[in-house]
Amino acid sequence: VEYMNLENFYKKKNQISNDDLSKFIQKNKDQLKIEYLDFSYSIINPKNLIGDDEFNQTFFDKIDQIEMDISNEVEFNNIVSNFNLKKIDINNFRFSNEKNEIEKKIFELRNTKFDIFENGNDYILYKIENIIKKEPDLNDNQIKDEITELVYQQNKFDFNKDLLNKISEKKFNKEDFFKMGENLIETIKLNSIKDNNRFEINSVEVLYSLPIDSLTLINDKKNNIYLARVKKFDSIKIDNDDELKEYSKKENMNNRSV
Repeated sequence: VEYMNLENFYKKKNQISNDDLSKFIQKNKDQLKIEYLDFSYSIINPKNLIGDDEFNQTFFDKIDQIEMDISNEVEFNNIVSNFNLKKIDINNFRFSNEKNEIEKKIFELRNTKFDIFENGNDYILYKIENIIKKEPDLNDNQIKDEITELVYQQNKFDFNKDLLNKISEKKFNKEDFFKMGENLIETIKLNSIKDNNRFEINSVEVLYSLPIDSLTLINDKKNNIYLARVKKFDSIKIDNDDELKEYSKKENMNNRSV
């Protein structure tokens, strides 16, 4: 099999311009809108609720009262004041893995605007005031990196799709393969249809199903994509029983390892 890594032909991330990003955002603006939250919360534990380190009945009675207040639509600020709790205000919160766990959890629970939940040894009382959807801001470096990754992946997908279409429509042949892959083509010999040392097993099976000179896209276990050409097949003639037994033994071992 002759093959080339298509990573050599994709548009690099550092070649993606701000104009590329802006066009992508405009084309996909409804799907790319980001939710920003304004909310407040209080961390509740026995120490700050009842002045004790123990989770005793008094503590849980007060938690029950807070839950009743929520059900009765008592204002968040009034509950905080009544139980002498500390309030934390967060504005323009955007979810990211780097944010603290409590605030990420509140974001995940955003469909319920006012509630209390357990978090380890604490209870978290929260109230979401606003949820605003905005288009991505390219002045935010993290957002810019995320959009750049999306554009990069879209470019890869489009490149692969276009190449596959050309192959299926007979508009890309062996000569095009060699011209495209000048100085980049590698060769490998697959020992059997179970030989997945280089390429993912389904790709190997596809290669074995194709005639000589066929072109196709395949991938490895890390999902790198390659353009491949079936160069030739070698048939192995087994002349005696000992060779047949040895061949069968190797194939059985390969089958068990897949």
